[in-house]
Amino acid sequence: MTGPHEGRIAVVTGAGRGIGREYAAALAADGATVVVADLDEGLADETVKLITADGGRAVARRVDVGDPRSAADLGTWLRGEFGAAHILVNNAAIYHSMRNDTQMDVDIDYWRRVFAVNLDGALLVTQAVAPLMAEAGWGRIVNQASTGAYSGLGGAYCVSKLAIIGLTQGFARELGPHGITVNAIAPGLIYTEATMVTVPPESRAALTAAQAVKKEGQPADLVAALRFFCGEDSGWVSGQVTVVDGFKTLRI
Repeated sequence: MTGPHEGRIAVVTGAGRGIGREYAAALAADGATVVVADLDEGLADETVKLITADGGRAVARRVDVGDPRSAADLGTWLRGEFGAAHILVNNAAIYHSMRNDTQMDVDIDYWRRVFAVNLDGALLVTQAVAPLMAEAGWGRIVNQASTGAYSGLGGAYCVSKLAIIGLTQGFARELGPHGITVNAIAPGLIYTEATMVTVPPESRAALTAAQAVKKEGQPADLVAALRFFCGEDSGWVSGQVTVVDGFKTLRI
């Protein structure tokens, strides 16, 4: 495939299924060679097969984003395998139907595991990959936030996604001088394998009714925002969060 990212290396974490798989396929369709990074090697291989069957280029790589050594090894492997990295999508996350663990009662081990993946994972993988972008003087980093960050629900998931916004802005300031932009996408409820199981039909209907655009969100609905943030034309856009939720969430 040829496209705007021909010759570029893109890394998508949590790309074995769901939104991450959709992101990986879109970047491959735009010409990038995509590193499908996932804890589950079998799922990562499935994504690679889907991409290559459509004529794209992809390779699977097992990565535990919350493990500092595994994240660092990803950077070392990228340098040895490709000598470069241009796009990073920090998508990997633990999601348990945005369950509202009351912060007075939440199990601390669960809290730490969610933050290790959702927040520390984005930190560690960015630390590993961004130096390759800085060497090239060009890079695009997109972090996966969530409208849960603005919900006021609390709990490990929502708080971790609010922290992702702070991480995005901090990295945008630090990495901007190196030609790297850092932005975030905050989806509403997107129907994937996980959410179809955890969100009952009556809740899905109520959530859709609360949106201005009366349709259930799909992973493909996020691709336009991803393509914008990864493109050449967004080089002066950094530190921003784009909500994609059919207009349910109001931000002032």
